[in-house]
Amino acid sequence: MINSFKFNVQTLRQTMTVYIFLVDDVLIDTGPFSMRNEVVNIVKELPINRVIHTHHHEDHTGNSSWIERNLHIPQLIHPLGVEHCKKSTRLPLYRAVFWNNRGAFHPTPFENRFISTDNYSFEIVHTPGHAEDHIVLIDEEKGICFSGDLYLFHSPTSNFSFESVPELIRSLDKTLKYSFEDIYCSHRGYLKNGKKLLERKRDYLLQLQQNVTHAFEQGKTSKEIRKELLPKNKLFQYISFFENSPNHTVNSILKELPKEYSSEV
Repeated sequence: MINSFKFNVQTLRQTMTVYIFLVDDVLIDTGPFSMRNEVVNIVKELPINRVIHTHHHEDHTGNSSWIERNLHIPQLIHPLGVEHCKKSTRLPLYRAVFWNNRGAFHPTPFENRFISTDNYSFEIVHTPGHAEDHIVLIDEEKGICFSGDLYLFHSPTSNFSFESVPELIRSLDKTLKYSFEDIYCSHRGYLKNGKKLLERKRDYLLQLQQNVTHAFEQGKTSKEIRKELLPKNKLFQYISFFENSPNHTVNSILKELPKEYSSEV
């Protein structure tokens, strides 16, 4: 049995939506600390025996320290996320306003590739690009994928400085090799036929990567490429002081050009 819980964070004239999921007795992510009262009220009533984190970011682990202190149940994350979680966050102002800083907690690294519940059997698939420790959970028999932040939107025009478009493409390719149809997205909820949306995002990013590379081969600078291909700034980019920016999108592609181009980037 799968239950979805939706939380809307409203600030700075923006609404950010976050989902956490209960799969039998397993909680997937714990939401942001800014929603702690709502999350705690729900979690206290749930038959949770384990927590699985899709990655360490604060909107996915914000209430994990409360769970550690009060429920004393295992919390699991990819090995690359363990050290991130052991430290309290010190977020940039705009992220602290949305999500709030979270306290430290001490998750256990995954020890194998599979997690089973009473009704589901998930393979843990490492999918970096948004975060180095990002994973998705796929049950091929049931035809579902918990996609964390791998999807979000089919045609993103900007990225964070810590994200990599080429890495996202590789992770999307890896995920799409599995057999499933529907996805549970951490910011969009349940998406029927979500695999097609992941394919659409992969194809969009491949085309964008091709266009950026072609423009660079024509001698254009990263700034010129950004103005040509991704000309519009959105409100969230200003709010983030351009930590989220099309410049990062373009530069992450240019960083992975073949070696013969590397001296020119």
